[in-house]
Amino acid sequence: MPDSLAHLTPSLYLCQAQHHRPIAMKINPFPRSIRYFLSVISLAAWQSAYTQELLELNIEHRCVFTGSKMDEELYRFSADDGMAKRVEEILTLGGALSNFEVVQTNVENVSAVLDGEKRYLLYSLDFVQKATEIEITGALAHEIGHHVNEHTFDPEHRNSEENEADQFMGYIFSLKAYSKADIETCLNKTPSSYNIGVEDRLQAVWEGFNRAERVLEINSLAFDGDPRLAELTMPGFPWPPPSCHSRFELPEKLFSGIKTLGETDRKIRSALNAKGYTQYSYFSVPGGFAIVTQLEQYNGEDGSSRNDRTRWLDYPARDNFNGVMDYLKSLVMPQKGHFRLFVFIVTNQPFGGGANRVSKAQATAWLSQGFNKLPGSLAKVPFSSDYNVTALVYEFEVPETNRKPIQRCPSPLFDARTHLLKVGILTGLGF
Repeated sequence: MPDSLAHLTPSLYLCQAQHHRPIAMKINPFPRSIRYFLSVISLAAWQSAYTQELLELNIEHRCVFTGSKMDEELYRFSADDGMAKRVEEILTLGGALSNFEVVQTNVENVSAVLDGEKRYLLYSLDFVQKATEIEITGALAHEIGHHVNEHTFDPEHRNSEENEADQFMGYIFSLKAYSKADIETCLNKTPSSYNIGVEDRLQAVWEGFNRAERVLEINSLAFDGDPRLAELTMPGFPWPPPSCHSRFELPEKLFSGIKTLGETDRKIRSALNAKGYTQYSYFSVPGGFAIVTQLEQYNGEDGSSRNDRTRWLDYPARDNFNGVMDYLKSLVMPQKGHFRLFVFIVTNQPFGGGANRVSKAQATAWLSQGFNKLPGSLAKVPFSSDYNVTALVYEFEVPETNRKPIQRCPSPLFDARTHLLKVGILTGLGF
């Protein structure tokens, strides 16, 4: 561009340049139909360029499925109906509810972002159009797994959160009927973005995969008289139960009128669901069964359940700070995280406590190791007068400083009865 015209806009310079062209140069070599087609394409491109919306996000807390970079300027593009269906299918298969917004934008593939309290699932349409079905499923399932598990994307917990997201991915892979060979090929092609080895990732994926297979197997059985029942034994809870728990024998009157173990199970589940304990697993015990709840963080001051996003985190974290002084105080005097899980044992056999303790990691793993429901054959067993329902509470303290869990024996804060009252479970049982 001549210096004398440098101050002009490109469009103005173009007009002036055209004004000084010879008449012969104005002849367009394309037929009118082609010129019309090109003008429509140009108009569409112009409209697309000027109608895109800047997506203002804080992308500090994120996971990128493959590759670690993300453009600082993101743009929102029109939603894709096909993506909405894919996301809905994965949520349905995973038994989860959406807690995020799906946005088509200029990311490399698929990313999960936590911006304050708002969660986003970002995806690239270009990636979706070029990737294979198993690659798309894997990327979406992994990032959705982050969101449905309420991950914070804190670098300190990157490995454990990636592990949990990979388990969810494996669970979805299984329910989508992908073979282990195809899954392994896919993951070797698309390694983790966060220095997690392929073997470690596969181990997490297989754990989720096998759990889904077990769920499908359970759901396919009628149980009553099914010859495959003998091949599908419900996992046994450690027996006698590991030590370092507080216990409370639930009064017999709470289960008056109960006729079967299945009715006992429904009453306990109803009380748990009403107070937010929707994740639990079933184990066999001599003469009955056990229900184990998900590990939760609770308020150490009064034993009540936390009602914020930190409740189901497996590490200590504060939801907010009441002013600058509260924040500064937390740096000097870090607080402990208080964790617990409940075990309800229904049996007609007497039992004591085992010699061994259980670690926080082992207790957390119980949720993924048990059945998702009580087998029908066991549910029909009569609930006679010699059956008792015992609640065990396992507690752990985790300092903010080193995040190393400590199990106290006996519990330094509350007994089992107090825990059950504070969270409302006893009330739900009619106590």
